[in-house]
Amino acid sequence: MLSYYILCGCIISTVLATNAEVVVLRAIRGRDAWLPCGQGKVFLDGPDSYVLWLKNDRDFLYRYPNEETERRSLSRERMFGAACEGAACHDDTSLLLKRVSEQDGGLYRCRVHYQASPSVDYVIDIRLVDSPGMPRIYNEAGEEINKGHVGPLSLGSDLTLICEVDDDQPDTLVYWRRNGIIIERAHTSRPGVLRAEVRVRNVTRAELDAHYECLAQNSDVTEPLTASVVVKMYLAPLSVEIRLNNNFDFEAGQPRMVDCVVVGCMPPPSITWHLGDTMLRSNVHKERHDGNYTLSSLTLAPSLRDSKHELVCRAHNSHMPTAVFEDRVTLNVGYRPICLTNREETIGAVTREAETVTCVVEATPEPLQFSWTFADSKTLYTSVTKVPGHHHRYSSTLTWLSRDGDIGLLLCRATNAFGEQKRPCTYTISRGGPPLPPDCVVLRSYPSSLRVQCKKAWDGGRPQTVHLEILDEEGTPLHNVSDAAGHFHLADVEEQRNLTAVVYCSSARGRSEPKVLHLQTMKPLTASAVTENAPTRTWTRWLEAGAGAVAVAVALTATVLCVRALKTRRDHNEHNPDLVPRSDGSFHREPDFTREERVLGTTNITVNQLASCQNQYSSSPLPSCRVMVGCGAHSPPQDTCPASQHSYYV
Repeated sequence: MLSYYILCGCIISTVLATNAEVVVLRAIRGRDAWLPCGQGKVFLDGPDSYVLWLKNDRDFLYRYPNEETERRSLSRERMFGAACEGAACHDDTSLLLKRVSEQDGGLYRCRVHYQASPSVDYVIDIRLVDSPGMPRIYNEAGEEINKGHVGPLSLGSDLTLICEVDDDQPDTLVYWRRNGIIIERAHTSRPGVLRAEVRVRNVTRAELDAHYECLAQNSDVTEPLTASVVVKMYLAPLSVEIRLNNNFDFEAGQPRMVDCVVVGCMPPPSITWHLGDTMLRSNVHKERHDGNYTLSSLTLAPSLRDSKHELVCRAHNSHMPTAVFEDRVTLNVGYRPICLTNREETIGAVTREAETVTCVVEATPEPLQFSWTFADSKTLYTSVTKVPGHHHRYSSTLTWLSRDGDIGLLLCRATNAFGEQKRPCTYTISRGGPPLPPDCVVLRSYPSSLRVQCKKAWDGGRPQTVHLEILDEEGTPLHNVSDAAGHFHLADVEEQRNLTAVVYCSSARGRSEPKVLHLQTMKPLTASAVTENAPTRTWTRWLEAGAGAVAVAVALTATVLCVRALKTRRDHNEHNPDLVPRSDGSFHREPDFTREERVLGTTNITVNQLASCQNQYSSSPLPSCRVMVGCGAHSPPQDTCPASQHSYYV
């Protein structure tokens, strides 16, 4: 430390021998003052250059830079190297005097030791002055503004701001500054009062949030006294915009984020959304205000019925209740293609023979094309045809010559503006040929009727017909009938003969193997002979009368019990939604529907229109009218299904 003080003494003696120009600067009593070194334009030219501050050429105050700067002991509480005071920042070579008092007046010397140049001295003579009065801001009516802002103003109105400072010092300056730029200086309005006015005619949007400051200053190294106001305004929106990037297509049921941006509205508006005549109340709805922009985001998942309706974003300014600020866009709501059936259809193919398959989908808007992909990944493209009588149903037909590699899955997909069909229409290509034999049940009924019900097997890829032949003992044909559904009813069949039934199926590709059914003779019921040879007795009539009375009583009792049972059953069924009443008074369970089938208005139930309920005397427990459940994927010859269930055309 001794060497350090010796060095400082040498430096001071050198400084005293140097003459420098003295600059007189004013500082306000009781306030902080910044003393600049070289008017704040000192730049050190190397690591060995530094700055020294001395007072009255005797007292060492500050060195920069210095490894001991952070723990310096000389005037530690009153002098620092660099800092920012308010909005003004000072470089590290400046000297800060805290709360200037009388003892701080005097000469201050800043000596800059350059590494490659001669040293330079800057001498400042600090003189103390009194602080001017605090500025006061008034409006045109003479009312003082203390709340920090003026307005809100409307477009086209006038703005007047008046600043007054109580001070009679000749060197005191009072002036207005707008957003940091000096715009008006004060003049003396009366003795001891300085006054500056700002007048703005026909206010524009440029005045929104404008910062006006009135400053009073009579010092060179002390920050001026300041009073400020901010201009507030009521403004209509410059624009309201629904941002969709020109994509007005919405996929039905798929959520999508929609933004509405309101620009230039003050105060920030409240934003509402409307779709058609409905005000939207979405759970995901947020608003953000950032400066001059207000953003509202909405998650929207419209349905098909919302297509061609207008989506409206409306901004509400509470100070302009009669004005309407909005933006409108028309939505196009649709969906990508959906296969009309969820069943996998089977197609029988024969090599080198033309096959035709029709694919039907529902879509909005119209598909652009259909693509067909075979098991070997070969893809073909076909055009689109609108299905008559349906608004959103389209089909496409593929005809090709079959080959061995086609066996397997055939997938059909349609593509529209919303994308490619997610779940394709699926077909199974199997080897085709003649149909397989049907599975038949023969029912005899009184007095001489014969009913045959056949369940068709694999048709080999072409529509098939069921044939029935009835032969006698000698093999002579008695009946030869055919039916597409495989349901037969023969009214005149002799009872006393042993008959044989032969059934088979045929199509354009040939006929199946025949099935032979041996029919047994069944004698019809005959009435019992009534014997009238027995002698008639008188007491027999009384017995018959008593028996009749008992029979009537039993019948009445049975009727009452049946009525009660039916009523109980009806009450139970009314609470069971799965039981559906039929026209004949009986009930059956409603079949299950998948979600997609309900949307498309179709079911997997097919009623055979060719079946009949003609024989009410049948002893068989099977009903004459049958409801056949549609088949899914069926592969011959194990599974069988009615031909109507895997037809190409819907």
